[in-house]
Amino acid sequence: MEQSETETTAESERKRLVRSKIHVGLAALGTLSSVFGIGIAIIGGINFDRTRVLIGVGIIVVSTILYVSMLFVAADD
Repeated sequence: MEQSETETTAESERKRLVRSKIHVGLAALGTLSSVFGIGIAIIGGINFDRTRVLIGVGIIVVSTILYVSMLFVAADD
């Protein structure tokens, strides 16, 4: 009986650790893709290319939505 409780506790800690790592990975991905979008928008602005600017802004918006959505996910679930 005690053995299954410790396994359950260890398993729940492991799942929590994996979720935490996924959150950190998604945060890093959101941040890096935002930087990538900023770079594309700057290059498009320098070359007077409206399409590149809009693509860069789109990437920035999507990565910001990804990053902000992670703030509303409960870490304990």
